[in-house]
Amino acid sequence: MNSLIKILPLATLLIFSIVAEAKSPVKKDKKIDVKCFVELVGGGEKVTFWNISSKKLSGLSNSIVGHKVTVPNSQQKAEIYKTNECVLLKDDFTDSRAKTADAETAR
Repeated sequence: MNSLIKILPLATLLIFSIVAEAKSPVKKDKKIDVKCFVELVGGGEKVTFWNISSKKLSGLSNSIVGHKVTVPNSQQKAEIYKTNECVLLKDDFTDSRAKTADAETAR
């Protein structure tokens, strides 16, 4: 009887902690791969790749403007002047120039 009095509160505490853990939703911010067709300062166009949280997808087009990326066929970097289109990595662009640039981009 004495050992039951010692074990019962511990068992109750353990059960409540397991139930509370199961009920609390774990909100993990899922990362996604995105590709964007951008125009560079000084001319040129490029497909850029980004790994971002799914929450930031809607604002990605505006947030990457001004970031520096390597210029195709060069070691130089140029700023992104304008973002034309961003899609998930597995999706296709709608713009024909973007599709062509995507086909020519090494992965």
